[in-house]
Amino acid sequence: MNHKFRFRVFSVFSIIFLCIGLTFKYFQNDTFYIIKLGDYIVHHGIDFIDHYSWVAELPYTYPHWLYDVFIYFIYHYFGYLGIYISVIVCFIFLILIIYYISLKILKNEFLSFVVSVISVFRLSMFAVARSQIISLSLFLLEVYFIHQLIKNGKNKYIVYLCVLSLLIANIHATTWLFYFILFLPFIGEYVVYLIGKNEMIRKIYKLDQIKKIRIVVKEVKNIKKVLLAFGLSFLMGVFSPSRICYTYVIRIMMGDSQDFLLEHFPLTVIEHPFFIVLILLLFIALIFTNVKMYLREVFMIFGLIFMSFMSTRHLSFFYSIGFIYIVIVLYRSLRSINDSTLNILNTIFLNSKYLLLVIFIFICFFSGIQFYKHSKENYVLKKEYPVNAVKYIKSNLDYKNIRLYNGYNYGSYLLFKDIPVYIDSRCDLYLKEFNGMKYSIFDEMDDMEFKYEKKFIKYNVTHVLLNKKMPFYMILLKDSNYSILYEDKNFILFERMG
Repeated sequence: MNHKFRFRVFSVFSIIFLCIGLTFKYFQNDTFYIIKLGDYIVHHGIDFIDHYSWVAELPYTYPHWLYDVFIYFIYHYFGYLGIYISVIVCFIFLILIIYYISLKILKNEFLSFVVSVISVFRLSMFAVARSQIISLSLFLLEVYFIHQLIKNGKNKYIVYLCVLSLLIANIHATTWLFYFILFLPFIGEYVVYLIGKNEMIRKIYKLDQIKKIRIVVKEVKNIKKVLLAFGLSFLMGVFSPSRICYTYVIRIMMGDSQDFLLEHFPLTVIEHPFFIVLILLLFIALIFTNVKMYLREVFMIFGLIFMSFMSTRHLSFFYSIGFIYIVIVLYRSLRSINDSTLNILNTIFLNSKYLLLVIFIFICFFSGIQFYKHSKENYVLKKEYPVNAVKYIKSNLDYKNIRLYNGYNYGSYLLFKDIPVYIDSRCDLYLKEFNGMKYSIFDEMDDMEFKYEKKFIKYNVTHVLLNKKMPFYMILLKDSNYSILYEDKNFILFERMG
């Protein structure tokens, strides 16, 4: 057997086993409303109206309708197990794309394998039943196709890029504009290249200084085709029924979700040491070696770093796309010092079948332990979702007609169980920039425990379901107008008297 082929078989199966072992079994809150929305779309179509919150008849844009339908069908035919398997398959697909792109760019079997293994560990937190797991794969393919279009100018890559844009617009419309941000490093480098050709402008903007810090401004070949792909891809947003592709990012940034939702918070350095380590390694390479960086790499890496600092949700882009670019630069810096080290490691791993066997056994053993641990998990965690409280509500109350006040994190599980909600994890639905009202539900929730009676009268709230992590429930315990209907160690259900 060819050594290279054997190593690639080893790499692929190692990636598959690691992905299986590191995928969590339990669901996040978004998964529940995704199933429910897919159910509604299949049976009623997209009507741009929310049918699950009792606050008002709110407008809703169905930003990932195609993924909703996909997950609904999996759930309908295969249940929770089918969704779990679908996440594993999507995760494997994502990491194999990273492995393939690494092979094409780095041209080093060993290093490509290492990059892929690290990616499994860093991206496992995003391996959940959300549209993001698919859109990340599509964004990676986009970057690869742009590189290929620049390299050989084949028109098929223009078609591929348009198809990817169309898919993202329907699978994950809220991230669609990011698709065009990934074009900017290449377009930006071309603009700087054009400016640099003019001697007067080059002196005014001191572009010659770029060379002194070892940044290479390279002519972007086939730039006209890249711009054509950019323009045609931009038209694909018209074919998304969600109608928000062109405006969502602007509207969400104008809202107050950054004040309430963890994934919209700015990055906290102490909580993400690997992120900081990568940046430090990059700067060490730039300072202490003679490594050169192309301007597109500078734009891409530092653009993704900036986005990650602005919002933790962008870490997924950094760990999938930015990580590959940083490895490229680090690999180049190592080669500038000693070109033989990584080549020797590459040769050792390619030629030693016993070493590969030992590593593969270890990976299988590690993955097996992780898979066994996750197999003990429930799909629905009772400490996070009111599983037993929902059973009580559906057995003892006119649940479709009550006005139940609930928290944000478990609202999706309630609507999944056909109980109308005050709020759920569809954050844009409850922002004033989207809901057609003059206020955001998040603003209202922020001071609810201080003005709850006034708000409950406004909405005619009849029942209150709270997670005991919320101190609010202690206030209601002391209020004689509220009686306990149900209680367990995680949740408590009140009835509002009168």
